[in-house]
Amino acid sequence: MPPSSDRFSTSVMGSSAFYRIALAAIVIGLLWMAIHWAVLLP
Repeated sequence: MPPSSDRFSTSVMGSSAFYRIALAAIVIGLLWMAIHWAVLLP
């Protein structure tokens, strides 16, 4: 049972890390789009 619980915790940590990376990528993409439009519009 302990190994399965360890695997579960590591899988949850991995999924949360992946979620954080995806969220960071989305935020960076939005910032890049905002800067891109700020440069293009004027």
